[in-house]
Amino acid sequence: MLMSMELSKMFGMDIYSTDAEYIGKAYDFVIDLEQGKIYKITLEPFKVRSKKEAAEILKKKAIDYYKVVAVKDIILIDQHKTPPPAAKPAAAQYGVGLAGLAAQRRKPFLRRRI
Repeated sequence: MLMSMELSKMFGMDIYSTDAEYIGKAYDFVIDLEQGKIYKITLEPFKVRSKKEAAEILKKKAIDYYKVVAVKDIILIDQHKTPPPAAKPAAAQYGVGLAGLAAQRRKPFLRRRI
C-alpha cells in the first residue's frame, strides 16, 4: 500500500525489490504535472545533452512508478508487477470496436410512424 510522502523526501532513497534485491538510489522522477502522477524513477541523475541520452536513461536506468509497492525508509518495488490497463475508448467499454461504432453512425436513423 502506498503511503503519502513528500516527493522531496524520496530523492536519494534506496530502492529494493520484493525479492530483497538492491536496485539502486532514486535520483530523479518523471512527473506529469497536469495529472499529478509520477511515471518513472531514474537510477542516475537525469542530466542529459540530447534526446538520445534521455531515451537511454528512461529505457535502461529507470523504473516505472506503478511497480512501487511501498515507500517509507526505502522504496520497495515489485519487479514482476504488470502495468495497469490503459484507459479504453468509450466504444471499447461497451463492446463495440471503433470500426463498429463508425458503421453504426453511418446507418440511417429509421422511424416508425404510428
